[in-house]
Amino acid sequence: MNRLIRPLLGAALIGLSVGASTALAASTPGGRALAPGVKVDVAPAPGSGPAAAPGAMDDSALRYYARIGDVERLEAEIARLRALDPSWEPPKDLFTPQAATPGVDESPFWALLSAGKFAEARAAIAEQRRQSPSWQPSAKLLQELDVAEGANRLRGASDTKRWQDVIDAAAAQPEAVACNRLDNAWRLAEAYAELKQTDRAFDRYKTIVSQCPKAKERRDTIFKASRYLSPEQLRELTAIGATANPAAGEDYTTVRKVEGELESGRLLERLGNPKGGALSAADLSRVEQTTRDKQDADAAIALGWYFQRQKKHAEAQSWFAEANGWSPSDKAAEGLILALAGMGKKAEAREAGTPWRGKSSRVDQALKAVADPPRGGTGGGPAAPQGPSELDMALARNDFAGCLNAVQRMIARSGPTAALVQQRGWCLLELKRPTEAEAAFVEAQALAAREPAKSDKPAKPTSRRANSDRGLEDNATPAQENAYGQAVARLATGDVAGLTRDLPRANLTTTQKAEIRASLLATEANRALEDKRYLDALRLLDARKELEPEPRNLGILRGWSLYNLHRLDQAYALFKSLDDRLSTEESREGLSTTWKTIYHDW
Repeated sequence: MNRLIRPLLGAALIGLSVGASTALAASTPGGRALAPGVKVDVAPAPGSGPAAAPGAMDDSALRYYARIGDVERLEAEIARLRALDPSWEPPKDLFTPQAATPGVDESPFWALLSAGKFAEARAAIAEQRRQSPSWQPSAKLLQELDVAEGANRLRGASDTKRWQDVIDAAAAQPEAVACNRLDNAWRLAEAYAELKQTDRAFDRYKTIVSQCPKAKERRDTIFKASRYLSPEQLRELTAIGATANPAAGEDYTTVRKVEGELESGRLLERLGNPKGGALSAADLSRVEQTTRDKQDADAAIALGWYFQRQKKHAEAQSWFAEANGWSPSDKAAEGLILALAGMGKKAEAREAGTPWRGKSSRVDQALKAVADPPRGGTGGGPAAPQGPSELDMALARNDFAGCLNAVQRMIARSGPTAALVQQRGWCLLELKRPTEAEAAFVEAQALAAREPAKSDKPAKPTSRRANSDRGLEDNATPAQENAYGQAVARLATGDVAGLTRDLPRANLTTTQKAEIRASLLATEANRALEDKRYLDALRLLDARKELEPEPRNLGILRGWSLYNLHRLDQAYALFKSLDDRLSTEESREGLSTTWKTIYHDW
């Protein structure tokens, strides 16, 4: 089968037609292939169901899984019964319609169990026993009900971070953390890790990668473990997962690659952190090779900024150009402009920005660094020397502390101006000092009101602003630019209610209001997800998407909202799309959790 049939559909799948079941069985003459090495012989339907021989295997669950078409659980049950009795073979009439037999039909109880209605299943069984005192439910039905209830308790404890209760629930029902309920096994390992019982967490992860046969499950387990285990333990897990108990038909190449993928991810995080320090030659070579192999534009941009901060402009230019070739974007163009500017190639820098000029404020701001300085110098001080100023060079390196120092020195030399104080506000915002930034924008507003009007519009700040790509516009007045800066600062301080109240009356351009509105909607969507108001989160994200394209972090938020609304196919498709573009811990978590919910767990 190309796709497993979801057990969570429960009662809806019980109506699977006899014809459909027969067609499945008939797909292989004389038998039914379930998995490599697992085959069920099929004989023509007898006139009536076979009577169970004394001591015969309890195949009630087996027949139920066959009836609803749940192939994965059918395979697992066959494997379980064979482990109990290696000579046992699945019944030949497993996929054929059964005539009525004396006794009680347990299908309604299994349907309630599959639908997660455990209390209702218990009540229905009790009612049936009241009506038929001589009837006893099958041992398998009761066992599966016990396991499902234990698994439910375990997940509830995990969701509320009651870690010891997770461990206790697993101890009471070990089958609830078996390979066919892998998400529960992960939750148990997480509980040990959160309680700082790292050795026991490691043992649990090791059990999974050595006993669960599927390569993808082993790979996902190692990614899960990377949140808690040391590099040495992860290397051991990878070695075990790539070699232990191999299953026929499984390719463990992906398991062997996990260690390299994790290390590349760590290196990329260091690349993006200005305080991460320089990478060794070997580490840098590794991340560069991975980036080329995957043609990962985001990683190439990270490499570009890494070299740009080190003033290695030629290397930075090369990586920004690669990123722009693989996936053209204004972020790649911005880096390319600034790298070329650092090399003194102003004409080429201006040409690199041409496709985005007037379409992206980040590109428009980068182009200011390669423009001829305005008369009177930056911020109205003495005539600036030819070439980039100290401030321009600090901004080109993303060195916002250096930007702040440069502004302070210019103010000390020439006195405060509206443009310089406004620039100080942007520098402070980038340094995550929003309260000081808001005060700077208020001061810039006051200075602008006192400064004499000029025929030439003052030069705009060149900073790349936090949480903003479009806020500064060519048609915005200095007052609007300062009001916009204050709004961004208020957003960073968490003044969502006040900003929402004041936004309609704020002195902002239409585009600036739209950007602040989009940021407010994103903040409210995050809050709705935290409050478990998932429909509200989607509504807010949809409203924001009408204003701006949805960034990756909000795509992850949308995925979890869909997941919690049980729109699992949509959540899986979204997480997969995000993971295919750039695999991170967040996208892998969403992808694996959604996959397991669809295909495995009650």
